[in-house]
Amino acid sequence: MAFLSLQLLVVLVLLGCGICRSGASDGPVAQTSHGPVRGIYVEEGKIFYGIPFADPPTGNLRWRPPQPTKPWAPDIYNATKRSPVCIQATCGPDDPDYIGQCPPVAERVRSEDCLYLNVFVPNTASPKSKKPVIIFIHGGNFFEFSAMGILYDSRFFANKTDTVVVAANYRLSSLGFLRAGTGKDAAMGNYGLLDQVAALQWVQDNIGAFGGDENQVTLFGESAGAYSVLFHLVNEGSERLFHKAIVSSAPTGLYFRSQLEGIIFGNDFAAILNCSVGDMECLREADASRISNAQQAVQNTIVNPLHLTEIAEPWGPIIDGDMITRQMVQSFSTGNFQKKPLIIGTNTEEAVLFIGEGLSSPLSTSKYQEAMLAIFKTSAFSVLRMYPPSNTGDERPTLSTLATHFIFSCPTRNILKSALKNGHSNTWLYVFAHPVSNGYIWGQFPYCNGKVCHGTELPFEFQSISLAPAASQFKFTPEEQVLADSMAYYYGNFAHTGNPNTPGTQQTSLPADQVLAWPSFGSAQNYTNLVFDVPKNSVGQGYLRDKCDFWDEENLYP
Repeated sequence: MAFLSLQLLVVLVLLGCGICRSGASDGPVAQTSHGPVRGIYVEEGKIFYGIPFADPPTGNLRWRPPQPTKPWAPDIYNATKRSPVCIQATCGPDDPDYIGQCPPVAERVRSEDCLYLNVFVPNTASPKSKKPVIIFIHGGNFFEFSAMGILYDSRFFANKTDTVVVAANYRLSSLGFLRAGTGKDAAMGNYGLLDQVAALQWVQDNIGAFGGDENQVTLFGESAGAYSVLFHLVNEGSERLFHKAIVSSAPTGLYFRSQLEGIIFGNDFAAILNCSVGDMECLREADASRISNAQQAVQNTIVNPLHLTEIAEPWGPIIDGDMITRQMVQSFSTGNFQKKPLIIGTNTEEAVLFIGEGLSSPLSTSKYQEAMLAIFKTSAFSVLRMYPPSNTGDERPTLSTLATHFIFSCPTRNILKSALKNGHSNTWLYVFAHPVSNGYIWGQFPYCNGKVCHGTELPFEFQSISLAPAASQFKFTPEEQVLADSMAYYYGNFAHTGNPNTPGTQQTSLPADQVLAWPSFGSAQNYTNLVFDVPKNSVGQGYLRDKCDFWDEENLYP
């Protein structure tokens, strides 16, 4: 028996002790400022799921800034399973999830106690390695999804970029963004953004224990997460917490409510809960399920008819005069932003998803024209000349194109032009132009098949969708795999060096003919961008120049 045990030991050593690494009770341990955490080993490195970065924002801490979590030392915290997702209408146990934006069904729990983050450590990292760090902020229009989603499992992303990747939850909908009442105890809004700041601070305090470098942090977000990254670029309180930014599909054409508008909206929410105006005690006593129902019931309310696009983002940041002092396009135009290296870009058909989701039947020409008048008022006729109706019996494609340009592509270009005008040239623009070949991921959104809808780039950035049980058969074509690896190549370079063209130490290699020089946005008079596409990427200039010049001249951004 002893001889057999010795034989087994020799075999395990020769095999790199692969069996040992997968043992559930022998996962990696990292020492955080609150105590040790135990994660899991995977083929790509180490994962620590569901580490608390703030106290549960429940009870008397509901609608208050995040508070420091309590130490658990000398106990070892079990970071082997995903935490709950924040309260929302989606990610329930029976909800379909083709693209993996929710946790696995067995781990789907919705709770107010949701301020947790995941850490993904590449194989090359050690406690003293000082790898660059990428912090990801998930999208979902500030009212859905979670960093715990399978899509955001960053084990491949961390390895291909040779970075330590962190993905954090933040409070959503009313629990994250309610502005209600007056006085010292009022709900002041923007709690979800404060949660993000707390997660950034946690990284500063703890990431060294995972092999990361707190002095080399790239903040990366998509959709509402991308809008959040822009917020951190204008928020003085975030300035020392990160050093570079990647902004993917930010809906910068959408409107942040003012404090007064936020209060009116919040009072409508309170009324649904049978709470009087400003009665925070009543609101804090409401059951979480009632909160969830009330925030859904109020989300179609329009407070300011002069800004009808507010309905597209019912819960979200407000201009509080402290963290946010003006609309985002305004902040950049006035030079009120941090001049940090920036990659920013959009997809070619972003709004097809939202128009398809919101309009289930064809849009007539007359209804399209009415919508233009309602949204753009005296500028409607100019808009209709630039985006004339097709008169085909369905104007949804025309409206999708207009919304893509007005909400995503053109305000993004406007932000970069403002940065350039204010002396910041360390910026790079991309356009993602490839519709995913496997239409399975659009199961509940069939109108996105063959389109480059909002979110199309995510499977290419993270390369993790095959981990989702429903999409276990999903595979990239060989050309798509090269496209995905090219994104890891440029993002990895950027995280390491602050320039997508300058390699750092990373795992991703590309065929020589795929390594393109990505010129900065202002390197040519006609503005330069990298087009992510198959069979290979390309460099373009003047993307949507006529359309974006039009929107800039009309000055219709928020």
